[in-house]
Amino acid sequence: MARPSHQQEITSAPLGPFRVDHAQIFDSRGHPFLMRGTQLTGFHLKTIAADNSAGLAYGPHSATSLTAIRLRFNMNTVRLPLDVREAADPSYFTALADVVRRANQLELLVVLSASQPGAALPDAQTVAFWSRCAAAFKDYPNVLFAAFSNPTPSAAVDAHSAAGWESWHNAMAPVVREIRAAGAQQPIVLSAWTDARMFEGLPDAALLRDANLIYEASPRYLTTATDAERDARFGFLASRVPVATTGTDLDLDDPTACAALPANPEAVSAMIQSNLEYLDVRRVSWTMSVFTPGKIIKDLSLHDASSLEDGWTCGQAKYPAPGLGRVIEGYLRATDERSIFVVSAGGGVDLPRGGFANGYGPVMAEHDAQGHGPVLPLKLAGVAVHVTDSAGVTRPAGIWWVSAGWGQVNFVVPEASAPGRARMTLVRDDGSRISTNIIVADTSPGFRTGLSCRGAALGRAIQTFASGRTTITPLAKCDGVDCRALPVPLSAHAATKVAIRASGFRFSPSASSIEVTIGGHRVQVLNYAPGKDPGMDELTLAIPASLRGLGETDLIARVNGRVANVVRINLGS
Repeated sequence: MARPSHQQEITSAPLGPFRVDHAQIFDSRGHPFLMRGTQLTGFHLKTIAADNSAGLAYGPHSATSLTAIRLRFNMNTVRLPLDVREAADPSYFTALADVVRRANQLELLVVLSASQPGAALPDAQTVAFWSRCAAAFKDYPNVLFAAFSNPTPSAAVDAHSAAGWESWHNAMAPVVREIRAAGAQQPIVLSAWTDARMFEGLPDAALLRDANLIYEASPRYLTTATDAERDARFGFLASRVPVATTGTDLDLDDPTACAALPANPEAVSAMIQSNLEYLDVRRVSWTMSVFTPGKIIKDLSLHDASSLEDGWTCGQAKYPAPGLGRVIEGYLRATDERSIFVVSAGGGVDLPRGGFANGYGPVMAEHDAQGHGPVLPLKLAGVAVHVTDSAGVTRPAGIWWVSAGWGQVNFVVPEASAPGRARMTLVRDDGSRISTNIIVADTSPGFRTGLSCRGAALGRAIQTFASGRTTITPLAKCDGVDCRALPVPLSAHAATKVAIRASGFRFSPSASSIEVTIGGHRVQVLNYAPGKDPGMDELTLAIPASLRGLGETDLIARVNGRVANVVRINLGS
């Protein structure tokens, strides 16, 4: 596949409140904003424990999953489906707010999407839901409201006639009025008919008279495979109003849709990329697929993107299930999906100068090999790594690890590299080489874990008593790559701090520019400095005794607004 034509960049983090001006969405700084994201599984009170969980697998609404969406997939938006029938429970909106705040904290815009199973268009039940929902979230700047999912055409009238669009308008207008009456000014998303024609025939008279509206279609590859089809069904609106798409997937479990796909995985990848390029050119926002195993990811333990490389059989389930995750991931990194994917210690697209980086793909070293010592080798098992920075200067990188065949290359970004768009090139002794886009940054916070940017924090806890006695205990116990968080001992009679293995912190302007929360509680950053190993830093935090008994929970860090991968820490007795 050809390399994507656009440049690599970090997808803009949401900074609301948002407003609509003509055909664009603008953030609070006045910058144009495009949603680039995926749909979460639906929010339900009865599944909260599983959806928020951490363990061998992570719940789809957990901080670990959400940070994978933001960093690994380079997305900025999640769509959260809501069933209006469940909102009567007094605890509903309180529990929903926990998920929304978590996503917002991890640099994700949340689109709250209402559904009313059995209803073709919103009725009094949906209107009543929005009265409460909009009031609950009117002060959340990084939340949008999707008024009603899946409006269904009636068989009695052509949905795309003037009469059909009048019925759509008359059903959507009360929802918009109710949201505004609740005091919420955020943009409202209005969905097209859920047939193949979507917004075809929409007259100006059907556009609602509200300053903050986004019009959304749900295209499928079966019926919108070409630019002409996209233009006819939703693209024609993009010059007049903000347009978004949602739910686009390959529908491999649908025999008709699946049979219409090209048989060649490369051809399907090219088709997906063509669609994404179409949306970019027309400044159309999107949320693709669903963040669930068998769709955009393989599973909820590692959050690896699904792939088309091994082919598929229509309607037949297998593990790992094929999907478009890898294509989207490659597109949002401006990287050929079959090339090397390079991530920071936190899993993000931006790599810290002087920090750790991990490349996945066709490394093809002579054999598996590991670098050792305070000065890492510049060549290992017949492989060298070069980094060409934004100033055009190429420098060799010290290498931690290389794999034979398809695997990993772990290296340290040369500290002297200029920040900005750059290239990493893997050079083999046989003369072959492979290059990929990267971004070098002064800071790109991340924590080392036993496996794939997630799980228990690694490091040590230090307790100092009034007598001067000190105890040191590990933060985790590892069996190979399986690491479990150990209780950090806390006492009113001792000062406790934790020193965590990290990367990408060393060039932070000051400790005050580093924000760390544990279980939602802000903790003090005592120190940050290069660690003993090349490319690694150490972040030292003060842990107040008042957090004793909090148990295993999430540690979330940000530097200059950029979030790190979420790790787990256990604050015991």
